[in-house]
Amino acid sequence: LVIDVQPEWYGPTTDTYKHFPNFAERLTSLLARCRAKGTHIIHIRAKYDTSPEVESDYTRWHQQFRRFNPEKPLDLSGDPTPWARELDDGSESVFNKPTFNAFLGTELHGYLQERGINKLILAGLITSVCVQMTANEAFMRGYEVNVVSEACADRSRDRHEAAKLLYSGYVWNDIPLESV
Repeated sequence: LVIDVQPEWYGPTTDTYKHFPNFAERLTSLLARCRAKGTHIIHIRAKYDTSPEVESDYTRWHQQFRRFNPEKPLDLSGDPTPWARELDDGSESVFNKPTFNAFLGTELHGYLQERGINKLILAGLITSVCVQMTANEAFMRGYEVNVVSEACADRSRDRHEAAKLLYSGYVWNDIPLESV
């Protein structure tokens, strides 16, 4: 799963870019390795509908998020960063998620089950938020969860390392890029 590699989270003016300048190179390398091996790649994108007429179990968190994080974007297009987009041949899937967790409000679990996929490799943005929440949910649903933390980034090195310290070896395996 390639999580939230979108311009809102990674670009020249973002903290993730400043603290993880090699992220694009590492994620691109991971994608190339997976494509060469024929690994099924699924792109997960944040697409939050914040219009007032749309309210659901997946939008109620918006008000709290804005209260805690008034400077952070919440209206997201779901557009990918060009270097991390899916292939044009239709071989890679895309799921737009309405929350930090790729399983909530999407058909991801059913999609994986239909294809007999029970081992996941996660990479992307933001390590301590969307990557971690998706990893935790996958673990709770019985998937073997592997995170390539070298191909993840966060708003600071400390947050990235804290997520690894708390959850690697507990709910997910931290696997090296070279092992994929």
